Amino acid sequence: MARPLGFFDAYCIGVNAIVGTSIFLFPGLLMGLLGPVSPLAFILTAAMLLPVALCYAAAASKFDRAGGPYLYVREAFGELPGFAVGWMCWVTELFSWAAVATGLAAYLGHFGPGWTAPLATKAIAVSVIFVMGWLNYRGVRLGAWTSDILTVAKLIPLTAFVVVGAFYVDPAAFAQPGPLGWEGLGKACFLAFFAFSGFEVVPVPAGETSEPQRRIPKALVSSLLTAAVLYTLVQAVAVGTFPLLAGSQRPLAEAAAGFLGPLGAGLMVVGAAVSNIGFNAGCALGGPRYLVALAEDGHLPGWLAVRHPRFDAPHRSVALTAGLTAGLVMILDFGKLMDFAIVAICAQYVGTCLAAPKLAPEAGAWRRWLIPGLGVAGSLVIGTQAGRTDFMWAGVFVGLGFLLRHVCGKGRTASRPVSPA
Repeated sequence: MARPLGFFDAYCIGVNAIVGTSIFLFPGLLMGLLGPVSPLAFILTAAMLLPVALCYAAAASKFDRAGGPYLYVREAFGELPGFAVGWMCWVTELFSWAAVATGLAAYLGHFGPGWTAPLATKAIAVSVIFVMGWLNYRGVRLGAWTSDILTVAKLIPLTAFVVVGAFYVDPAAFAQPGPLGWEGLGKACFLAFFAFSGFEVVPVPAGETSEPQRRIPKALVSSLLTAAVLYTLVQAVAVGTFPLLAGSQRPLAEAAAGFLGPLGAGLMVVGAAVSNIGFNAGCALGGPRYLVALAEDGHLPGWLAVRHPRFDAPHRSVALTAGLTAGLVMILDFGKLMDFAIVAICAQYVGTCLAAPKLAPEAGAWRRWLIPGLGVAGSLVIGTQAGRTDFMWAGVFVGLGFLLRHVCGKGRTASRPVSPA
């Protein structure tokens, strides 16, 4: 199999998967929860996720094929735990992709209320999902080019917002008390966690990346740190330039309108749309690779791993993932999709952090135990902010996965060997 992806592609996959619609929608919500100290939500959450990213990087350095967390947990703890994590990784992609696609219409409402009507919201989301699915159906190289271009395009308006807006920041805005004091910190970090999720997809197409054991770990950590700096600065500028930030549905567009006029608002709306579409491209690229890895190892039907004779893409997994994501858009709203996605993401983070010490026994004590311990603790702290219903549904989906494994994959496991570092 060809390995057309390099470090820049892997880095862009990470940034693209992290920076979606959330940073364009959440600043107002965070301001309402924490007030002027809301940038701390991004700083604290990034600090909790850095150990997780380091665990992913350590584990990724041991493998050269697709699968990500599925491979790590499988090699550390066996086939059944590995399948459970791999299955939930794919389910996470479905819900995250559907949630972000649904959020696109909120910013397009800048052009008129008709864009945010329920039917329009779902039609827009489904259209974007199918276009991104079609691009990745036609091959990983085309999908990666799309991801690279959209990653660069989405960073331009956000960078412009920070650089220009910094000259208009009012320091007095940071002296106002928060509406909830520190009581809103847990919910704020819960939102920030969703905004940061995505770096975990970087190792998924490792089988199509050149020198993956060297390039994937660097791309993982670099993409998370890039998002952490960008998010913190964006939130700080929004707080310092827009007094009515709390509760705003299009916070960055309205903040930019204050110091750049209608042109600035339009730029941020376009930026939000590009960012959203870019995230969709990343999900279309990474999500189907979980199915491929599970199918290659006999957990799911082998036809899911079959590659198109012309495009060399796992076209059946791409089509299935895009189709089910579109179905979720039609039956659930943004809030429900996001809450469940966070629970599923926490599960794979905990699994990878627990696997890291077994996969890297040569690491020193602090790297082998302290960093994974911090990663597990941070993931659990965030996960406990979710409701009981979300945990219940997580259990239902795990059970459904094992049922499909038994019926469709017939419980076969013929795990492929992995290349050691």
